[in-house]
Amino acid sequence: MKKILQLLLLIPVAAISIFIITLIARQFGVYNFIGEDYDTSPPTGELHVNGSGIIMEQGNVNWEVKDGEFVKKRVDDIKTFAQKEKNIDLPSGEDIGFSYIANGTVLESDITAQLWNNNKKESITIENSTIHLPNRKGTFILEINLVAEQGTVQYISTVNLN
Repeated sequence: MKKILQLLLLIPVAAISIFIITLIARQFGVYNFIGEDYDTSPPTGELHVNGSGIIMEQGNVNWEVKDGEFVKKRVDDIKTFAQKEKNIDLPSGEDIGFSYIANGTVLESDITAQLWNNNKKESITIENSTIHLPNRKGTFILEINLVAEQGTVQYISTVNLN
């Protein structure tokens, strides 16, 4: 009789443990529930300037959408690619925002930014989703690179620093 009572007491403890593990796994996206289909396409990059959002074009992409399935895009000439896009006017010497919009989960990520001027790359500071633009005027190529567990995405735009 004592063993039966001990086993009956273990049932609620086991049920609570399973419930807590399920909540934690769901929070961190460890598994998908049956019937749920997540969009895990490469995230969209967006600049935030004076209250407006400006979508950047994706350049080179190597992004895992499912186990063993990748979205791959190769841009051979970034300068030509950027020149085909509409120029974006940005305030020189100012801070602007950058975010990526991901329908799926983007875990740990590293974001870097560069300005291209006459085929020379210059790193610019990006921290806490804020890009610190240099205090100079001219037309440049802005390149932002997102590196995450799922892969890499490069965002490219031609910018006019005014």
